[in-house]
Amino acid sequence: MQTALQIRGDAAIAAHGARAGSFSDQLVLALAAIGITQYFGVPGGAIEPLFNALARSQRLNKVQLTTTRGEAGAAFAADGYYRETGRMAVCTSTTGPGISNLITAVINAHADRIPMLVLTPQITLAKQGRGGLQDSSSDGYDLERMLSECTRYSSTVSHPDQLGHKLTRAVRLALSAPMGPVHLSIPSDILAGRPATEVLRLCPTATANDPVDRRAVDELLDALNAARSPIFYVGDDAGSTVARLLDLALAARASVVSSPAGKRWLGHSHPAYLGVSGFSGHAEANRAVAAADLVVAFGATFDELSTNAWTALPETTLYSVDAHTEHAYRVPNAKPVVSSVASVVDAIAKHVPAPHAAVCNRRAPAARLLPNAGTGSVHPSYLMQWLSQALPPSVVVHIDAGNGFSWSTRDLLRSQPDTYRVSMGLSISAAIGAAVASGRRTICVTGDGSMLMSSLELTVAVERNLPVTYLILNDASLGMVRHGQRLAEAESIAHEIAPVRFDRIAKACGARGLRITSAEELGRIPRSWLASDQGGPALIDVCIDRAAVPPMADRVKGLGLQGSNDV
Repeated sequence: MQTALQIRGDAAIAAHGARAGSFSDQLVLALAAIGITQYFGVPGGAIEPLFNALARSQRLNKVQLTTTRGEAGAAFAADGYYRETGRMAVCTSTTGPGISNLITAVINAHADRIPMLVLTPQITLAKQGRGGLQDSSSDGYDLERMLSECTRYSSTVSHPDQLGHKLTRAVRLALSAPMGPVHLSIPSDILAGRPATEVLRLCPTATANDPVDRRAVDELLDALNAARSPIFYVGDDAGSTVARLLDLALAARASVVSSPAGKRWLGHSHPAYLGVSGFSGHAEANRAVAAADLVVAFGATFDELSTNAWTALPETTLYSVDAHTEHAYRVPNAKPVVSSVASVVDAIAKHVPAPHAAVCNRRAPAARLLPNAGTGSVHPSYLMQWLSQALPPSVVVHIDAGNGFSWSTRDLLRSQPDTYRVSMGLSISAAIGAAVASGRRTICVTGDGSMLMSSLELTVAVERNLPVTYLILNDASLGMVRHGQRLAEAESIAHEIAPVRFDRIAKACGARGLRITSAEELGRIPRSWLASDQGGPALIDVCIDRAAVPPMADRVKGLGLQGSNDV
């Protein structure tokens, strides 16, 4: 049952300044009361009333603010914070270009169904439509409407009395399926205004029972009992219930594969796990899916990467267990079981015998340590396999877009579940958000192109003394573009990058830096850089073999670009 929370103005805040007790103060306190206390953002004139309130609340240890170097970094950090904790954070900017800079990261959160609250200001109501500086209202550049295309909810608070119910609606929508970012635009005069009453009411989302489609579950059970070679497919949204799902797989004598992002939820040494099916996946996993007489997909999105451009879809009986019906409709032969993964796993487990590990003697994808690539570079496959052995089991690794994603999907193995995170945006800032949340050593694997796009976010990690280690795959190029053009027999253009010494950039920013030019030199990396929560940020600049082609040929075929240089 939903009950209203009455968040009263804090008397201690009122002692800190003349503007205490503003709508911004009440907004911050109301969010804190329901557990939303982390803010990532960049200040500016129009958003200053909110930052004033954050300063007052921060002095009372009610909230924590991390100032990033760019607005996109703020949203990516909020994304990483949620991936680490499962709790929603706030990202904020000033108006105009501050808001537009957020959009790329908000799109990424929307695609990955990451809840976050995007709070942006607006110029004062009186100035809107009169040529006010950075007018982002419907009379200006209408950035609220732009954000409506990549959020679950985007609205302007045009009257103080709207703040409570619009904030409640935004938080509810962000946290209900399918989750995602939400946006409120609040004019600066409302943010700075003093309410007539000291009460802001937020109604938290009610806890609802998760209904299970019993008919669909019974049908799935019949199919599972009749199957001779079933496959359990762990998708992006399978979640932490996968531990129970693996027990169920052993009991049902089912092999397990995952999508590239679904790999997060698994320990990759589990005896039932065959590896990744989809982009840059494992041949054994793809063969098993093709040979199966039943595939049960849990939390699968069936998007381009998870299906290898829809070439790795099973032709056999396929059940899609997911709360989001739209995912199943991407596959013509999928039979939807509309419910949460956890509910269906629990329902099935009641009818399946207790698991016995002896029924399954399969092996996880085996490491294939390659010979040294020679002086001057490290083969990226060798690097991933070296990391598999060198990293402590509990250290969390964030994988960025680009070649690092392709190589790590196939060759980076983690024995402990939920220590492998894929963010198809800029993991450089996501790792900062994760480290803010956990205080633990966090590894970010990224490329030289991505690092150049947001390298100065490293100074945020230095400023906060965060235990983040950046591992740069440095081939002096946009490697995925270069290899993609070659595989597609396209023109070779626009992929070269002037050589950069990222280890020196790190030292100039106040972080520790090290350059690695051969496989033998990997032993020079201090273990504390990979394992210790102490010592602050570090950067490892690894010169990788430019000639090593990542396992991405099927991705290029899916783009339909072969022979484009003949056009």
